[in-house]
Amino acid sequence: MVLSSGVLALADMVTGAAEAGEIFTYVLCATPLLGFQAILPFLPCRHWNPVRKAFLFLLIAAATYPCVALGGANWNGLTGPLAGSALLLLTGIRAWVAFALVVADAPVRAAVQGAPLLPSIGSALAVGLCGLLVLGLARLTHLVSEAWASRAEVVRRAVVRERLRFSMDLHDLLGYSLSSIALKSELIYRLVPSRPDQARKEIDEVLDISRQALSDVRLVARRYRGMSLENEVSSVESVLNSLGVVARVDIRCGNLPPAVDTVLATAVREGVTNALRHAHVSHVMIRAVGDQGKVRLLVANDGVVEGAPAQRCPDGSGLHNLASRFDVIGGRIDAEVTDDGWFHLVGEVPRSVTLEPVRPAC
Repeated sequence: MVLSSGVLALADMVTGAAEAGEIFTYVLCATPLLGFQAILPFLPCRHWNPVRKAFLFLLIAAATYPCVALGGANWNGLTGPLAGSALLLLTGIRAWVAFALVVADAPVRAAVQGAPLLPSIGSALAVGLCGLLVLGLARLTHLVSEAWASRAEVVRRAVVRERLRFSMDLHDLLGYSLSSIALKSELIYRLVPSRPDQARKEIDEVLDISRQALSDVRLVARRYRGMSLENEVSSVESVLNSLGVVARVDIRCGNLPPAVDTVLATAVREGVTNALRHAHVSHVMIRAVGDQGKVRLLVANDGVVEGAPAQRCPDGSGLHNLASRFDVIGGRIDAEVTDDGWFHLVGEVPRSVTLEPVRPAC
Protein backbone atom coordinates (compact mmCIF):
# COMPACT_ATOMS: atom_id res chain seq x y z
CA MET A 1 0.00 0.00 0.00
CA VAL A 2 2.83 2.38 0.84
CA LEU A 3 4.66 1.70 -2.40
CA SER A 4 1.48 1.94 -4.46
CA SER A 5 0.86 5.41 -3.03
CA GLY A 6 4.27 6.53 -4.23
CA VAL A 7 3.77 4.90 -7.64
CA LEU A 8 0.41 6.67 -8.10
CA ALA A 9 2.02 9.99 -7.28
CA LEU A 10 4.75 9.26 -9.82
CA ALA A 11 2.14 8.38 -12.43
CA ASP A 12 0.36 11.70 -11.79
CA MET A 13 3.61 13.52 -12.34
CA VAL A 14 4.34 11.68 -15.59
CA THR A 15 0.83 12.21 -17.01
CA GLY A 16 0.98 15.85 -15.89
CA ALA A 17 4.00 16.40 -18.13
CA ALA A 18 6.35 17.07 -15.23
CA GLU A 19 9.93 17.81 -16.09
CA ALA A 20 12.48 15.02 -16.05
CA GLY A 21 14.47 16.74 -13.29
CA GLU A 22 11.43 16.88 -11.03
CA ILE A 23 10.64 13.21 -11.65
CA PHE A 24 14.26 12.24 -10.91
CA THR A 25 14.24 14.28 -7.71
CA TYR A 26 10.97 12.70 -6.64
CA VAL A 27 12.27 9.19 -7.21
CA LEU A 28 15.49 10.02 -5.37
CA CYS A 29 13.68 11.40 -2.33
CA ALA A 30 10.67 9.08 -2.23
CA THR A 31 12.44 5.73 -2.69
CA PRO A 32 14.26 5.55 0.69
CA LEU A 33 11.38 7.25 2.52
CA LEU A 34 8.65 4.97 1.18
CA GLY A 35 10.93 1.92 1.43
CA PHE A 36 11.41 2.47 5.14
CA GLN A 37 7.70 3.03 5.70
CA ALA A 38 6.93 -0.15 3.75
CA ILE A 39 8.95 -2.28 6.19
CA LEU A 40 7.74 -0.37 9.27
CA PRO A 41 4.70 -2.67 9.87
CA PHE A 42 7.04 -5.67 10.03
CA LEU A 43 9.30 -4.14 12.67
CA PRO A 44 8.69 -4.96 16.37
CA CYS A 45 7.73 -1.35 17.00
CA ARG A 46 4.89 -2.37 19.33
CA HIS A 47 7.49 -3.38 21.89
CA TRP A 48 9.46 -0.14 21.67
CA ASN A 49 9.14 2.51 24.36
CA PRO A 50 6.91 5.54 23.57
CA VAL A 51 9.81 7.99 23.38
CA ARG A 52 11.57 5.92 20.73
CA LYS A 53 8.39 5.59 18.66
CA ALA A 54 7.59 9.30 18.90
CA PHE A 55 11.14 10.18 17.85
CA LEU A 56 10.89 7.85 14.84
CA PHE A 57 7.58 9.41 13.77
CA LEU A 58 9.03 12.92 14.00
CA LEU A 59 12.05 11.77 11.99
CA ILE A 60 9.78 10.39 9.22
CA ALA A 61 7.71 13.60 9.25
CA ALA A 62 10.88 15.71 9.05
CA ALA A 63 11.93 13.72 5.97
CA THR A 64 8.47 13.83 4.35
CA TYR A 65 7.38 17.47 4.55
CA PRO A 66 10.45 19.05 2.95
CA CYS A 67 9.86 16.72 0.00
CA VAL A 68 6.18 17.75 -0.15
CA ALA A 69 7.13 21.40 0.11
CA LEU A 70 9.69 20.95 -2.67
CA GLY A 71 7.37 19.11 -5.05
CA GLY A 72 4.08 20.84 -4.28
CA ALA A 73 0.67 19.22 -4.76
CA ASN A 74 2.07 16.46 -6.97
CA TRP A 75 3.93 15.06 -4.00
CA ASN A 76 0.99 14.91 -1.60
CA GLY A 77 0.97 11.11 -2.02
CA LEU A 78 3.95 10.93 0.34
CA THR A 79 1.77 12.02 3.28
CA GLY A 80 -0.52 8.98 3.08
CA PRO A 81 2.08 6.55 4.48
CA LEU A 82 2.99 9.21 7.06
CA ALA A 83 -0.62 9.16 8.31
CA GLY A 84 -0.36 5.39 8.67
CA SER A 85 2.95 5.78 10.52
CA ALA A 86 1.24 8.11 13.00
CA LEU A 87 -1.29 5.39 13.86
CA LEU A 88 1.39 2.72 14.05
CA LEU A 89 3.97 4.55 16.14
CA LEU A 90 1.89 6.75 18.43
CA THR A 91 -0.70 5.64 20.95
CA GLY A 92 -4.03 6.87 22.26
CA ILE A 93 -5.26 10.37 21.49
CA ARG A 94 -1.83 11.47 20.26
CA ALA A 95 -1.97 8.99 17.39
CA TRP A 96 -5.33 10.27 16.13
CA VAL A 97 -4.38 13.93 16.60
CA ALA A 98 -1.24 13.40 14.53
CA PHE A 99 -3.29 11.48 11.96
CA ALA A 100 -5.80 14.34 11.71
CA LEU A 101 -3.05 16.91 11.31
CA VAL A 102 -1.43 14.94 8.49
CA VAL A 103 -4.79 14.51 6.72
CA ALA A 104 -5.67 18.22 7.10
CA ASP A 105 -2.30 19.36 5.80
CA ALA A 106 -3.30 19.57 2.12
CA PRO A 107 -6.53 21.61 2.62
CA VAL A 108 -4.78 23.95 5.05
CA ARG A 109 -1.91 24.59 2.65
CA ALA A 110 -4.38 25.12 -0.20
CA ALA A 111 -6.35 27.64 1.89
CA VAL A 112 -3.18 29.50 2.87
CA GLN A 113 -1.91 29.62 -0.71
CA GLY A 114 -5.33 30.56 -2.14
CA ALA A 115 -5.42 27.43 -4.31
CA PRO A 116 -8.68 25.58 -5.21
CA LEU A 117 -9.96 23.81 -2.14
CA LEU A 118 -11.86 20.91 -3.73
CA PRO A 119 -8.80 19.07 -5.14
CA SER A 120 -7.03 19.41 -1.80
CA ILE A 121 -10.05 17.92 0.02
CA GLY A 122 -9.94 14.94 -2.36
CA SER A 123 -6.23 14.61 -1.65
CA ALA A 124 -6.91 14.73 2.10
CA LEU A 125 -9.47 11.93 1.79
CA ALA A 126 -6.95 9.85 -0.18
CA VAL A 127 -4.30 10.49 2.49
CA GLY A 128 -6.69 9.45 5.28
CA LEU A 129 -7.76 6.31 3.43
CA CYS A 130 -4.14 5.40 2.77
CA GLY A 131 -3.27 5.84 6.44
CA LEU A 132 -6.16 3.63 7.56
CA LEU A 133 -5.24 0.97 5.01
CA VAL A 134 -1.64 1.00 6.22
CA LEU A 135 -2.89 0.56 9.79
CA GLY A 136 -5.24 -2.27 8.79
CA LEU A 137 -2.56 -4.13 6.85
CA ALA A 138 -0.10 -3.70 9.70
CA ARG A 139 -2.62 -5.06 12.21
CA LEU A 140 -3.33 -7.99 9.87
CA THR A 141 0.40 -8.69 9.65
CA HIS A 142 0.66 -8.65 13.43
CA LEU A 143 -2.34 -10.97 13.78
CA VAL A 144 -0.84 -13.43 11.32
CA SER A 145 2.48 -13.33 13.18
CA GLU A 146 0.73 -13.91 16.50
CA ALA A 147 -1.28 -16.76 14.99
CA TRP A 148 1.88 -18.46 13.77
CA ALA A 149 3.53 -17.89 17.16
CA SER A 150 0.49 -19.35 18.92
CA ARG A 151 0.51 -22.32 16.59
CA ALA A 152 4.19 -22.92 17.29
CA GLU A 153 3.50 -22.72 21.03
CA VAL A 154 0.63 -25.20 20.73
CA VAL A 155 2.90 -27.59 18.84
CA ARG A 156 5.64 -27.17 21.45
CA ARG A 157 3.20 -27.83 24.28
CA ALA A 158 1.84 -30.89 22.47
CA VAL A 159 5.38 -32.26 22.09
CA VAL A 160 6.13 -31.64 25.77
CA ARG A 161 2.83 -33.25 26.79
CA GLU A 162 3.49 -36.31 24.63
CA ARG A 163 7.03 -36.63 25.99
CA LEU A 164 5.66 -36.46 29.53
CA ARG A 165 2.98 -39.02 28.72
CA PHE A 166 5.54 -41.33 27.14
CA SER A 167 7.98 -41.07 30.05
CA MET A 168 5.23 -41.64 32.62
CA ASP A 169 3.88 -44.67 30.78
CA LEU A 170 7.33 -46.16 30.39
CA HIS A 171 7.99 -45.69 34.09
CA ASP A 172 4.67 -47.25 35.06
CA LEU A 173 5.02 -50.19 32.69
CA LEU A 174 8.71 -51.02 32.87
CA GLY A 175 9.15 -50.33 36.58
CA TYR A 176 6.86 -53.18 37.55
CA SER A 177 8.02 -55.55 34.79
CA LEU A 178 11.73 -55.05 35.45
CA SER A 179 11.26 -55.38 39.21
CA SER A 180 9.38 -58.64 38.68
CA ILE A 181 12.04 -59.95 36.29
CA ALA A 182 14.83 -59.08 38.74
CA LEU A 183 13.13 -60.73 41.70
CA LYS A 184 12.15 -63.82 39.72
CA SER A 185 15.71 -64.10 38.37
CA GLU A 186 17.04 -64.11 41.94
CA LEU A 187 14.48 -66.77 42.82
CA ILE A 188 15.51 -68.89 39.80
CA TYR A 189 19.17 -68.59 40.82
CA ARG A 190 18.30 -70.11 44.21
CA LEU A 191 16.01 -72.80 42.75
CA VAL A 192 18.31 -74.14 39.99
CA PRO A 193 20.52 -76.40 42.24
CA SER A 194 17.70 -77.97 44.28
CA ARG A 195 14.43 -77.52 42.35
CA PRO A 196 15.16 -77.34 38.60
CA ASP A 197 11.54 -78.05 37.62
CA GLN A 198 10.30 -75.08 39.62
CA ALA A 199 13.13 -73.00 38.16
CA ARG A 200 11.97 -73.84 34.63
CA LYS A 201 8.45 -72.75 35.53
CA GLU A 202 9.76 -69.45 36.86
CA ILE A 203 11.81 -68.99 33.69
CA ASP A 204 8.66 -69.42 31.62
CA GLU A 205 6.99 -66.70 33.69
CA VAL A 206 10.01 -64.41 33.24
CA LEU A 207 9.75 -64.92 29.49
CA ASP A 208 6.04 -64.08 29.59
CA ILE A 209 6.70 -60.92 31.59
CA SER A 210 9.49 -59.92 29.19
CA ARG A 211 7.29 -60.43 26.13
CA GLN A 212 4.47 -58.46 27.75
CA ALA A 213 6.87 -55.63 28.64
CA LEU A 214 8.12 -55.52 25.04
CA SER A 215 4.55 -55.46 23.76
CA ASP A 216 3.65 -52.68 26.20
CA VAL A 217 6.61 -50.53 25.12
CA ARG A 218 5.66 -50.89 21.47
CA LEU A 219 2.06 -50.01 22.26
CA VAL A 220 3.03 -46.96 24.31
CA ALA A 221 5.21 -45.72 21.44
CA ARG A 222 2.17 -45.78 19.14
CA ARG A 223 -0.65 -44.58 21.39
CA TYR A 224 -1.93 -44.47 24.95
CA ARG A 225 -2.24 -47.89 26.58
CA GLY A 226 -5.39 -48.53 28.58
CA MET A 227 -5.21 -50.83 31.60
CA SER A 228 -7.70 -52.93 33.51
CA LEU A 229 -7.81 -52.97 37.31
CA GLU A 230 -8.96 -56.59 37.49
CA ASN A 231 -6.35 -57.81 35.02
CA GLU A 232 -3.61 -55.87 36.78
CA VAL A 233 -4.59 -57.18 40.19
CA SER A 234 -4.65 -60.74 38.84
CA SER A 235 -1.17 -60.33 37.32
CA VAL A 236 0.22 -58.74 40.48
CA GLU A 237 -1.28 -61.45 42.68
CA SER A 238 0.33 -64.15 40.54
CA VAL A 239 3.75 -62.52 40.76
CA LEU A 240 3.48 -61.99 44.53
CA ASN A 241 2.43 -65.57 45.13
CA SER A 242 5.35 -66.87 43.09
CA LEU A 243 7.68 -64.80 45.26
CA GLY A 244 6.21 -66.17 48.47
CA VAL A 245 4.40 -62.95 49.37
CA VAL A 246 0.94 -63.29 50.90
CA ALA A 247 -1.49 -61.21 48.85
CA ARG A 248 -4.93 -60.31 50.15
CA VAL A 249 -7.18 -58.98 47.40
CA ASP A 250 -10.63 -57.46 47.72
CA ILE A 251 -12.05 -55.85 44.55
CA ARG A 252 -15.68 -54.72 44.85
CA CYS A 253 -16.15 -51.77 42.51
CA GLY A 254 -17.89 -53.25 39.46
CA ASN A 255 -17.41 -51.93 35.94
CA LEU A 256 -15.43 -48.70 35.72
CA PRO A 257 -14.97 -46.06 33.01
CA PRO A 258 -11.74 -46.55 31.02
CA ALA A 259 -10.05 -43.49 32.54
CA VAL A 260 -10.81 -44.59 36.13
CA ASP A 261 -9.90 -48.21 35.39
CA THR A 262 -6.55 -47.19 33.93
CA VAL A 263 -5.64 -44.86 36.80
CA LEU A 264 -6.50 -47.40 39.48
CA ALA A 265 -4.62 -50.16 37.64
CA THR A 266 -1.61 -47.86 37.38
CA ALA A 267 -1.83 -47.14 41.11
CA VAL A 268 -1.85 -50.88 41.89
CA ARG A 269 1.17 -51.44 39.68
CA GLU A 270 3.07 -48.54 41.21
CA GLY A 271 2.22 -49.57 44.76
CA VAL A 272 3.39 -53.13 44.23
CA THR A 273 6.50 -51.97 42.39
CA ASN A 274 7.41 -49.75 45.35
CA ALA A 275 6.80 -52.65 47.72
CA LEU A 276 9.10 -54.98 45.77
CA ARG A 277 11.81 -52.34 45.37
CA HIS A 278 11.91 -50.63 48.73
CA ALA A 279 10.64 -53.07 51.35
CA HIS A 280 11.29 -56.54 52.72
CA VAL A 281 7.69 -57.35 52.01
CA SER A 282 5.88 -60.48 53.18
CA HIS A 283 2.27 -59.28 53.05
CA VAL A 284 0.46 -57.10 50.51
CA MET A 285 -3.14 -55.96 50.70
CA ILE A 286 -5.07 -54.60 47.70
CA ARG A 287 -8.60 -53.36 48.21
CA ALA A 288 -10.87 -51.37 45.86
CA VAL A 289 -14.39 -50.50 46.99
CA GLY A 290 -17.02 -48.40 45.23
CA ASP A 291 -19.30 -46.30 47.42
CA GLN A 292 -21.46 -43.16 46.94
CA GLY A 293 -20.21 -42.38 43.46
CA LYS A 294 -16.54 -42.82 44.36
CA VAL A 295 -14.00 -45.60 44.23
CA ARG A 296 -11.49 -45.92 47.03
CA LEU A 297 -8.29 -47.90 46.47
CA LEU A 298 -5.86 -49.13 49.11
CA VAL A 299 -2.50 -50.77 48.34
CA ALA A 300 -0.59 -51.62 51.51
CA ASN A 301 2.49 -53.64 52.33
CA ASP A 302 4.58 -54.46 55.36
CA GLY A 303 8.33 -54.67 55.76
CA VAL A 304 9.09 -51.00 55.13
CA VAL A 305 12.82 -50.33 55.11
CA GLU A 306 13.79 -47.54 57.49
CA GLY A 307 14.53 -44.34 55.59
CA ALA A 308 13.23 -45.51 52.21
CA PRO A 309 12.23 -42.14 50.67
CA ALA A 310 9.98 -43.49 47.92
CA GLN A 311 7.93 -45.37 50.55
CA ARG A 312 7.73 -42.52 53.03
CA CYS A 313 6.50 -39.61 50.95
CA PRO A 314 4.91 -38.98 47.52
CA ASP A 315 8.03 -37.32 46.10
CA GLY A 316 9.38 -40.18 43.98
CA SER A 317 8.79 -39.94 40.27
CA GLY A 318 6.33 -42.85 40.28
CA LEU A 319 4.14 -41.43 43.06
CA HIS A 320 4.42 -37.98 41.53
CA ASN A 321 3.17 -39.41 38.23
CA LEU A 322 0.28 -41.05 40.06
CA ALA A 323 -0.67 -37.76 41.71
CA SER A 324 -0.76 -36.10 38.28
CA ARG A 325 -2.98 -38.86 36.87
CA PHE A 326 -5.41 -38.66 39.78
CA ASP A 327 -5.58 -34.86 39.55
CA VAL A 328 -6.61 -35.03 35.90
CA ILE A 329 -9.76 -37.03 36.68
CA GLY A 330 -10.61 -35.15 39.86
CA GLY A 331 -9.21 -37.68 42.31
CA ARG A 332 -6.54 -37.61 44.98
CA ILE A 333 -3.88 -39.96 46.32
CA ASP A 334 -1.99 -40.10 49.61
CA ALA A 335 0.96 -42.15 50.78
CA GLU A 336 2.03 -42.73 54.37
CA VAL A 337 3.83 -45.15 56.66
CA THR A 338 1.86 -46.25 59.73
CA ASP A 339 3.31 -46.92 63.17
CA ASP A 340 3.15 -50.68 62.66
CA GLY A 341 5.56 -50.49 59.71
CA TRP A 342 3.01 -50.72 56.92
CA PHE A 343 3.11 -48.49 53.87
CA HIS A 344 -0.35 -47.33 52.73
CA LEU A 345 -1.07 -45.95 49.27
CA VAL A 346 -4.64 -44.61 49.30
CA GLY A 347 -6.41 -43.23 46.23
CA GLU A 348 -9.92 -41.94 45.72
CA VAL A 349 -11.54 -41.10 42.38
CA PRO A 350 -15.07 -40.30 41.19
CA ARG A 351 -16.76 -43.23 39.50
CA SER A 352 -18.34 -41.23 36.65
CA VAL A 353 -15.55 -39.79 34.50
CA THR A 354 -16.05 -39.07 30.78
CA LEU A 355 -12.41 -38.41 29.95
CA GLU A 356 -10.28 -40.47 27.63
CA PRO A 357 -7.54 -42.50 29.34
CA VAL A 358 -5.52 -40.02 31.33
CA ARG A 359 -2.87 -37.95 29.60
CA PRO A 360 -1.46 -35.48 32.13
CA ALA A 361 -0.96 -31.88 30.98
CA CYS A 362 2.45 -30.29 31.16
